Amino acid sequence: MWISYALVVHVLLLGSIFVIYFRSPVITGLTPQKQLLHYGLEPAANRLVLIVTDGLRADSFFEENCRYVPHLREIFLREGVVGVSRTRVPTETRPGHITLIAGLYEDPSAVLRGWKSNPIDFDTLFNRSSQTYAWGASDVINVFSHVSNGGLIHLRFYEDLDFSPGYDAYEQDEWVFKRVKFLLQQKSEQLQRAEHVVFFLHLLGLDTAGHVHKPGAPKFRQTLDKTEKGVYEIYQEFERRFPDKRTAYLLTADHGMTDSGAHGAGSPHETDTPFVLWGAGVSRTVPNPGGRTFMPNNEGPAMPMHELEQAQLTPLMAALLGLAPPMNNFGKLPVGYMNVSTEYEAMAAHVNALQLLEQYVALQKQHKKGFFADILLEFDVLTTEAIKGYKDTILQLQKNREYSLCIVKSQDIMTQALEGIDYYHGYYRRVLLLSTTSTFLGWMFYIYRLLSRNRASKVELILERSNKIIRVSIGSSLIVLVICLLSQRTPLDISFYMLLPNIVWLKALQPWTINFSSSPASAYSVPALQTSMGQLILLIACAELMVFTFFERRLIALCYFVFACYNSWGNFQMKSRDFFFWLALVLMLTCFPLLPLSVGYQNGYLLGAGVVVILTNSFWNSKSRLSYSKHTKFSNVLILLQTMLCAYLHSNGIYIPVPLKLASWLYLIYAFASIVLSREPRLDLRLAQIGFNLGSLYATLCTSYEAVFVQFLTIELNFSLRAQSARAERSVLRLAFTLLLYTFFSLFGSGNIASISSFDPNIARCYLSHFAPFVIMALVLLKLLVPVVLIMSVVYAQSEFVRQHEEQIFICLLLICDVMGLNFLFLVRNQGSWLDIGSSISHFVIMEVTTLVILLLFYAAKQLLRVIPWEEIDFKRLPLRLIHWDVISAKHH
Repeated sequence: MWISYALVVHVLLLGSIFVIYFRSPVITGLTPQKQLLHYGLEPAANRLVLIVTDGLRADSFFEENCRYVPHLREIFLREGVVGVSRTRVPTETRPGHITLIAGLYEDPSAVLRGWKSNPIDFDTLFNRSSQTYAWGASDVINVFSHVSNGGLIHLRFYEDLDFSPGYDAYEQDEWVFKRVKFLLQQKSEQLQRAEHVVFFLHLLGLDTAGHVHKPGAPKFRQTLDKTEKGVYEIYQEFERRFPDKRTAYLLTADHGMTDSGAHGAGSPHETDTPFVLWGAGVSRTVPNPGGRTFMPNNEGPAMPMHELEQAQLTPLMAALLGLAPPMNNFGKLPVGYMNVSTEYEAMAAHVNALQLLEQYVALQKQHKKGFFADILLEFDVLTTEAIKGYKDTILQLQKNREYSLCIVKSQDIMTQALEGIDYYHGYYRRVLLLSTTSTFLGWMFYIYRLLSRNRASKVELILERSNKIIRVSIGSSLIVLVICLLSQRTPLDISFYMLLPNIVWLKALQPWTINFSSSPASAYSVPALQTSMGQLILLIACAELMVFTFFERRLIALCYFVFACYNSWGNFQMKSRDFFFWLALVLMLTCFPLLPLSVGYQNGYLLGAGVVVILTNSFWNSKSRLSYSKHTKFSNVLILLQTMLCAYLHSNGIYIPVPLKLASWLYLIYAFASIVLSREPRLDLRLAQIGFNLGSLYATLCTSYEAVFVQFLTIELNFSLRAQSARAERSVLRLAFTLLLYTFFSLFGSGNIASISSFDPNIARCYLSHFAPFVIMALVLLKLLVPVVLIMSVVYAQSEFVRQHEEQIFICLLLICDVMGLNFLFLVRNQGSWLDIGSSISHFVIMEVTTLVILLLFYAAKQLLRVIPWEEIDFKRLPLRLIHWDVISAKHH
């Protein structure tokens, strides 16, 4: 039953960071602001062309003095402004487009719908426009299909995306360009008289090329050359069809990309994207407070490199069209970017301020509805009187035509409004952090009691005597808290996490109703099952040590080397062949975390070495070799040869035939099915088949040295567990730490980093040619989990002590993981650099997911090994070497 509790509690703890740090930014019930035409001001432009080059990072644009964007350079040397816009994490396609078009940072609750649909509909620039025409990939275009404006948004998209090496990614952009030109041919005369029109071009080619070939590769630059030339031709087509010079253009990107072709985290390569703004209403001379410059060519002179937040582009586009910003916009209109009158810019800034104040006031009113609102703290920087004073001041300044001062006042009030919105969004943050910490501590106390299992201890005696008082106290506080939360009209998710500690502590302080003396685990009355305060301190120290490995990947090499020597050095006879073989394995494995990341790195020779190691490891032992069925040998050898063939074809840009991909999918099913259906009764032989099948499956997902590392790691673990003496083996804490250390070592040592967004789509080359993000992510998860299953299988098959005391080991493991999780809860950040924010979220998520995954995969390993439950063991039929006579004595007396 405690396993069910563990799963539920950790799922709830995982959700806590979204409630604490990342609440939905969408505010409902807002009123849209009036257009600038209402104030007697003609728009600066009649139409806007928004071009988003998906995945184009700033470095690729400005590289070698803009050498690879010659046509775009020709534009910004002549007119407009150019610079860098900074995105927020997660640096993914959907959040980036929502920020650009709605001025809204992604709703975290969208993850519950697989980022496919919007939990709450939000306003966009498309809604504010009179007409919108959009072309691009379905994943992007469909985001805005449910927030349409009465049928005035015309969407065209394509479905299938190919990312095989022989495919030209530019074909995706060409699809968009052809349809834009067709529309202009058909409707240009009709659209010449229209105002507030938006044309949106989503160009995915560079993102696909970056994933497949990596930024900086020749094929990526070929795609960039074609795309930027295509953009220039589209610009010329618009100018030819609309010669009135009333068209504004914005080219930018939704996110960047790392050197390995990944994105999603917060490194500068991922957050820094280029933008070029030109055309109607765009100023040539713009303030540059940062003072950054760049060389547009080898001749010079240097040009200013302007810097904006991505969300600031939304109100800027709206202002150019004379529109109010979208109702849910969080961007501040940048000053000086429009070539318009001071009155126009002042009124645009004022409308932006009113739009932000509308959101602030909505949150303020929601807060004041509560019964305790008068005694709770408010955001005193921006009171109701201050808002009224601002509006009166703006009216007076407009009458006096002091428009420059209007802009300053509007900028100040926008800053305060955004601070106020953040204040009310995070109003319960400290209380929630405290309650979640209490939940963590209550759960940790519960599993510590499970681990100690001593009904005669002082703590247990106190709990039994005080049971009634504890239940009444916690129950009373729960009722009082429910009444207070209902009176304050606290949101349901916040109320739940504030009530959760009471429920967890009620369970944690409940006296035991089970008799431990009848439990199989109690059959061993050995020191390994007695958890002293010293062991508890050592356990916490182990957890703290593992926390540091998340911040420095190479540190886990030191952890592994020290622990491996401490754990196994004395189990080998000095200067024996086994000792030197084991030591060589440890030294080689220690070097792997020091290598470059495998994500985005491809090396056919290292992959070939992995295949050789898999075959050698599988066929070296004659007993294992003879136990394999013919179809196992045939299937595994063939899939390894096919893996090498696919790697060769992919690296040479040759299309991988469909039959090879189909064979890979069939083998994926076979790898697990053949293990489950095997009738082999012996653990060591079943383990050999698991290693052969899953090792071969893992190789199909590798791009370089990962297969070599995982094979060496399982060999070393197998070798050291077999060599352990009975005395050295009997430590619950040591085996729990072994499981955790080897699990994380399999993650970091195989070239991954502690980020939820680090993956390389090339691992799917044996399976896919089309870009299917969710299928690729499933294969990424499979690649991460297979080594853990192998480790669990080795530990369970080779250690009798683990099989007999799995419950205590996993309780100890949970305790270590929860100490680490509590650390990461306080290290989660929602302010500062986006790299810090993204990393902090990744660390907490990985830690909580690891806790659940280790539990689930341990039982998956048991199923693959077909281990008989302890209660069903018939001791009379066990081989003598597997019998511990003190167990029999404890069981039968």
